[in-house]
Parts: sequence; structure tokens; C-alpha cells
Amino acid sequence: MNDWDNTQDGIGNDLSGGTGKNQEKEREEYWLLQQLLTAANFKTDPEQYETITIERKGKEMFSFRVRPLEEEELQECRKKATQYGANPQNRALVMETGVDLVKLRSYKIYLATIEEDRKKIWDNRTLQQEIGVLQGIDVIDRLLLAGEKDRVCNIIDENSGFQLSLEEYAKN
Repeated sequence: MNDWDNTQDGIGNDLSGGTGKNQEKEREEYWLLQQLLTAANFKTDPEQYETITIERKGKEMFSFRVRPLEEEELQECRKKATQYGANPQNRALVMETGVDLVKLRSYKIYLATIEEDRKKIWDNRTLQQEIGVLQGIDVIDRLLLAGEKDRVCNIIDENSGFQLSLEEYAKN
């Protein structure tokens, strides 16, 4: 029984006091609200996750799940990977000197990995000690090959809505 069934009594009489057109409009608004709420929950919706499997020479090494990123999260990744230097025109100010693309990709993978998998893999203290690193993004750099990182970042971008399908591209 859905919420709309509560507008009728046991024999099918309309108890809402609304007309058929008003009820239809309310149903459409309710449906739209449900769709919008579903869209807003992309970070925690398992249907939005993509499973990444790392294989080498036909052997599965490990797998983890990533989720879409929102714009603010991508901006945060870029900010963390940005390098700053002295401003020659004003020593009191610093200026952006570049973006470390290796770090940017690692931060993107780290942030997009769902928390449960991030804790097990990237933030695994035992693994960090064994391979001699201090933080999760360094684990990513040690575990993933350059091409693997590229593939994972492409999947994250696609899942975050950045790449149009060929059909969508042709329409535009």
C-alpha cells in the first residue's frame, strides 16, 4: 500500500477532498520529490558504486568500490595537490605554481573509494607500516601502476557524470 492509497476509504470513496486533476498533480510532485531525493543520495547509494578489480597477468590482486564525486570534493582534491611558491611581486603572498597530477589522481581515488574499503585498503596501518608509507594516498601510489590509476580515475569521472556517451555527444 502506498501513500496515495490512504486517500480512499475501504470502499474506494475519495477522502482527500481533491479533484482528480489535483490528485494527479500531487502524485507527479510526490514522484518528482522521490526522484530528487534518490539523486541527492548518490554518495551512499550502493547502486551508484563501481567495483574496481586490480588484475596483473590474469591474477586478481584486490578490488575496491568507488562512488561518484561531487564538484566540491574534486575541488578539495585539486587544492590538496596544488603546489605553492613565493609571489615575486609580493613576498607576503603565495601563488600557485602548479598542480601535482600524480597526487591529484591519488586524492581522487582515495576520496571516491567508499569508506569501508578505504579503511581496509588505503588506511590499513599494517600495510602502511609494511610498505613504509604514512598515509592512504601514499598506499595508492605504491599499490597501483600508472595505467591502473588512469583507468580508475576514468571510471570515477564517468560515474561522476563527466563523460558523455557517444549517443549523447552526437545529440549535442
